[in-house]
Amino acid sequence: MTKIKPLIWDETFPSLLLKGEGAAAFLHGQTTADVFANKELDRIFMSCWLSTIGSLKAILEIRLSEDTAEIVIISGEINSIRDGFEAVIFPADKVKLEVIDPIRRRQEINNNNSWKKSNFSWIDNNDLILEDISNSTKATKQELENWKIRQGIPSFDREINGETNPYELGLADTINLDKGCYLGQEAMARLFRSKSLKCQLRYWEAYGESNEFDIGKKFFSTNQEQGLKKSLGFITSSIRGKDNFFNGLALIKRNFLDQDFCFSENGNSITIKKTISFTNPF
Repeated sequence: MTKIKPLIWDETFPSLLLKGEGAAAFLHGQTTADVFANKELDRIFMSCWLSTIGSLKAILEIRLSEDTAEIVIISGEINSIRDGFEAVIFPADKVKLEVIDPIRRRQEINNNNSWKKSNFSWIDNNDLILEDISNSTKATKQELENWKIRQGIPSFDREINGETNPYELGLADTINLDKGCYLGQEAMARLFRSKSLKCQLRYWEAYGESNEFDIGKKFFSTNQEQGLKKSLGFITSSIRGKDNFFNGLALIKRNFLDQDFCFSENGNSITIKKTISFTNPF
């Protein structure tokens, strides 16, 4: 019997390097993770970079070494991050920022576990041995896109749109409210105290016509025949499969989060589910 090889998420990501004795302290004050609690050398951990009002600007992975920090940008725009960091680096911070070659990242993909809790590695191409390659299969672009959608990995300029925050996007497990001040911390603390979010990210799937499921299209609480239809959210990502099957991600208003079904503007039924990696905010 032929053994099924695991699919691998194999992708290179834009990367930055902070050099200097203040690297850990700088990231502690700029990102959402407790950097000092993760200071075990060569351990990779996830964090977010926020705006002052708490909107998500980037998802980062960080690895600390002695007086350096490598930063992989999982979702975000490298020039924006570089400029944002440069704008707040002062001589007293004792760090310098560099753009470095993209870092290659490999992770086995499946729909049973959150991508945030699955093993992965940053690798040098020279570290890959023939056995690693022969025992796995690199996911195709379509396979990877579908997996990311089902996981609910936010994409820059889609789910990360300048307005959404980590709680809305299922990234509550990357937020630390106890470590002291960092960029966006006050806004996140207010959201946590009020426990009031405008929306949450959800996975959706449906059959229909392509113009029904374009990015930005609204979902409704009832179909046209029932009347009194209310908009309950809108599409942020959309993929077309075979036989007019569509799936993607959407931001659903908080008053409708308990609904399993909704409707397109043309009245086609849409199934709504929580994404695999979504972490409840409260």
